[in-house]
Amino acid sequence: MTAEATQTAPVDRRRILTAVAGLGATQIIGWGTTFSSLTIFGTRIGDDLALSREAVFGGITIMLLASALVAPRVGRFADQRGARPVMITGSLLAAMAMIALAFTQGATTYLLAWVLVGLAMPMMLANTALVGLVQIVGSNARQAITGLMLLSGLTGTVFLPLNALLIESIGWRNAYLGFALLHLLVCVPIHALILTRRAPEAPHAPRSSSDRAVDGILPPDKRFMAFVMLTVWSCAEGLIVWGLYMQIIDVFKGMGLSAVAAVGVWAAVGPAQASARFGELMLGGRYSILTTALLSAGLSCSSFFLILPFGGSIVTAAAFAICLGLGHGFYAIARNTLPLTLFGVREYGTYLGRMMLPQSIVNAIAPIVFATMIARFDPTSALWLAGAAALAGFASVVMLVRTCRT
Repeated sequence: MTAEATQTAPVDRRRILTAVAGLGATQIIGWGTTFSSLTIFGTRIGDDLALSREAVFGGITIMLLASALVAPRVGRFADQRGARPVMITGSLLAAMAMIALAFTQGATTYLLAWVLVGLAMPMMLANTALVGLVQIVGSNARQAITGLMLLSGLTGTVFLPLNALLIESIGWRNAYLGFALLHLLVCVPIHALILTRRAPEAPHAPRSSSDRAVDGILPPDKRFMAFVMLTVWSCAEGLIVWGLYMQIIDVFKGMGLSAVAAVGVWAAVGPAQASARFGELMLGGRYSILTTALLSAGLSCSSFFLILPFGGSIVTAAAFAICLGLGHGFYAIARNTLPLTLFGVREYGTYLGRMMLPQSIVNAIAPIVFATMIARFDPTSALWLAGAAALAGFASVVMLVRTCRT
């Protein structure tokens, strides 16, 4: 079957729902057992291994840097050979990493285990899962991507209380052994059964209007500039999420809010993100994904204008949190759908992998940069830095829209 036939033939709705549900489950497990685990386990790991807080959470930096090195190759391989073997390999490697974490005895083995996690990340998590979903659904995958983003957003809801229960009942070492079993007995079978055995074949006929879904809407001479603008926006959002989000409670407290008020206000971010994704799920397809990108970047940028000129109060902080949460909710959908629209099914994984390289580097250094800003200057300086990043992201999206429309 040609790629054109593959993309235009109707896909069984039950198969789409099964793919979204199955990949959603493996994404929750993937994020919950890796990144989210340190939220609960971090202090206990530091005490047991005699490691500083910086060394414990330095595992996240190591993870991101390792994933950045392999992400472009992983994306290209998933395009050429299919996401199925990549995600199965990633789950097996993640299981090995969980076992390594369970038996770690010091700083060296601990950080080496996070290298394994970083190598597994691009194989089993977001980018390759999206490629696998697109290879099942085809080019009209916008709502399926939104559904997957909605499910993966439940990671904290599932794993934060679960990890809190596990560390008190069986300890973090046994918890990581249990996580290894989840990757082996749940994720590997799901990836093997749900994903297609091979990537869709490329068309041999000359490009026509029906091939636009396969090749993307942009001609070759527009692709580089569009990719740069999309990457700038991704890096700007990554700087905000991985830098500001992780330290926002201290920022709010430094602006005069109590600890209880700061936590309560920031709790609005999760529902705001979910509301944006649910709205996109209900209304997506009625307007261009470029409109979603503009809305996302505009909301993120506007959120800083709601708090910086007026200072920190419960009202301004709440407005900031809700607006920023809505913006990031739309961002997760636009960032993962735009490469499909602009560059097509055939190179979807390749472009996602290329984007992940600079974004992972930015994500890795963001916590250090923001911590330094807060320590050496004041908490408001972190908001100014994040606001500048949001403004740069908005400008890049405006340029991207102009590039696509011309």
